[in-house]
Amino acid sequence: MRLPCGLLAVIVVALSSAGCGESGPKKYPVSGTVTVNGRPTALVRVQFRHADQSLPGNLKMPVGMTDDTGAFQLSTNGDKDGAVPGAYGVTFEWLSANDLAAFDKFGGQFASPAGSRFSATVEAKPNQLPAFDIQVPEATILTKPARGQ
Repeated sequence: MRLPCGLLAVIVVALSSAGCGESGPKKYPVSGTVTVNGRPTALVRVQFRHADQSLPGNLKMPVGMTDDTGAFQLSTNGDKDGAVPGAYGVTFEWLSANDLAAFDKFGGQFASPAGSRFSATVEAKPNQLPAFDIQVPEATILTKPARGQ
């Protein structure tokens, strides 16, 4: 018997979540803002990278996206579910659009965890972080994809 794809997807989701509570380390809400040269900036992908990279799955790399006011909330396994406590390096990509053809308007200069000069600490409580203010010369902000992007 063949099931329609839509019905099959519903069954898979239902079975995978049935009886499951949240397991693993507890996550706490994390919110903050990003400004570029002092201005709130939308479409900045904020990636936290936990100092303990042995954490399983997404726990080591929660992510958020800024809105029109520059505000973001981190998500690990669900929408805005926060992050586990600990020290993090923080990277940024300023997306040119909200689609698959988007490019990083920073040209990758803030996307490398090894070269990141930004950090944050998540505590076992709701976390409102100080603003991340990224200072870049206006002339270096890309308006079209750089080669290789």
